[in-house]
Amino acid sequence: MKTKAMWSLFKIMSSNIFSFGAFIEGFKKGIKGILKNILVILLTIYLIGVAGGMYIMIMNNLGNTLIASGDIDKMPVYILVVALCVVFFFGFISAATNYYTGCGEEQFLAMPLKPVDIFGAKVGVTAITDASFGAIVVIVGSVIYGIKAHLLTNPLFYIGMIITTLAVVSISLFVIYGLLILVLALLPKMRKRSILTGIATVLIFVFVCCYSFFSSQMAVSLDMQQGSLAPIIQMARMYVQKAPYLMIFANAISGKIISILIMAVITLAFIFGIVPLFAPVYIKTLNGFSDVKSKKITKQKAQDVITKNVKTNSIFSTLFTRDLRTMFREPSFFANGPLMIIILPVIMLLSGGVSFFMASHENIGAVMNELHKIFLELSPEQILNIKYYSILGVGALSIFMGNCTNVASTSFSREGKALYDLKAMPIDCDTIVLVKFWHAFMYCIVAAVIISIYFSAGVALLGFPFAASEVLEIIVKGSVLALIVSLVLVFVEMFIDTFNPKLQWENPIAAFKQNVNAVVSSFISMGVVALFIVLMIFLPKNNLGIFLTGLIFTVLAAPLGALYFRYAVKRIPLM
Repeated sequence: MKTKAMWSLFKIMSSNIFSFGAFIEGFKKGIKGILKNILVILLTIYLIGVAGGMYIMIMNNLGNTLIASGDIDKMPVYILVVALCVVFFFGFISAATNYYTGCGEEQFLAMPLKPVDIFGAKVGVTAITDASFGAIVVIVGSVIYGIKAHLLTNPLFYIGMIITTLAVVSISLFVIYGLLILVLALLPKMRKRSILTGIATVLIFVFVCCYSFFSSQMAVSLDMQQGSLAPIIQMARMYVQKAPYLMIFANAISGKIISILIMAVITLAFIFGIVPLFAPVYIKTLNGFSDVKSKKITKQKAQDVITKNVKTNSIFSTLFTRDLRTMFREPSFFANGPLMIIILPVIMLLSGGVSFFMASHENIGAVMNELHKIFLELSPEQILNIKYYSILGVGALSIFMGNCTNVASTSFSREGKALYDLKAMPIDCDTIVLVKFWHAFMYCIVAAVIISIYFSAGVALLGFPFAASEVLEIIVKGSVLALIVSLVLVFVEMFIDTFNPKLQWENPIAAFKQNVNAVVSSFISMGVVALFIVLMIFLPKNNLGIFLTGLIFTVLAAPLGALYFRYAVKRIPLM
């Protein structure tokens, strides 16, 4: 397989991915470039410290548990499952986004390029951007396993770890692209980006739910006392008993030569067998994505169209619909934005629900009765405190969910080169800004509604001693506070993107997922949520404290909004 053309295509397709050379050049571009690089470094430290630290802690505890049960050799099975979940979660987003971008596919097909060059470059982009997360999971987990199993002095351990990592990534990419190509090849009518977004959404939702259940079950098992190790031991043995081939991965990481050779064969088979085999079919499935077909109508229908009263929407409504469709039509925009409002509550529900039911086992009825007794024994002052902190919880969760979508912080970046077309239209700049604002604020309203529904269900399920009017009072106060605080965040995040929009991109991932504006806004959102919690805790825990908290953020939001709208109207023509 000649790789020169493939490598050139890969560099073109991955031009928006992080480049170390561009990172170094950023320090030479003045204070703006330096601050941008510092934020990237802080984000990396944050991810390593929080996500990486949590994963290392879980794997370390898991290793100790399996050592105590004599099943340490099965630890790589857990590493494999976690790695596959991570790769599938991120890989399907990347594959769906990059399958057909509308930015270069037609030109590549018109060039004297082989199908394997185009498809190989596509797979390479997915492997580097998202499948690499799974590789990190395998490597870190394998090192911990090597320490627990005393394998670090064995050279074959390192060879097995690297080859197994490549094999896991290869298997994941085979499943991801194999499934997408199969569906699009058998069902040509599904070759639409909107449908591809729906497929990615469903698959991501399924994998997130499965991963949340698995992590919750593992966390509960790790919290058990030394004498209650049966669940986690049975889980490992069950996996191996039902799927004995999983031990091939474990043996490869352990340095067994035959298993290492099998992993090497899997990797080579994917690179030199599966990729060339899938390439022609992939090229065929691209036909239809951008085809514009016309349909003839009868003379009578044409006359009906001519004589029909034509109704037009307002400019605001048309622009708002355009912005909304762009968000839901593009897989990377939807999966990293609005979908988070749906996924986060499900993750919290599964994690909390699974942990609760696993901890209580068969005594759920007794636990519920004890909770009811505790609620009945509460004093009026304690009930008032619970109501106050319920308002705090509803408000904080609504703020976090409504602003984790990064819609406000990418308001103009998502437009890309289309912003120049938008500016060329006879549309007032204040209308454009107003549309962007309401589109971002809409998700804050949706988040407040979702959290309110979950809170009402939780009150009914756990039997809190609240009347319907009290539940409504908590929801209204918490939601109003959340929307007021969200106004501050939306204005700040939109100001950041208006001041420094990322308009030069070819891949939609660069406008949303790889946008420094979104990174900065995430840190600001966490800080504002923390400030909201601190104010609610230290101010009087009554209606006065709620009023003062709302007043503080209202005083911040009013001038911020006025200043932002004036600035944005002047800034748009200069973008």
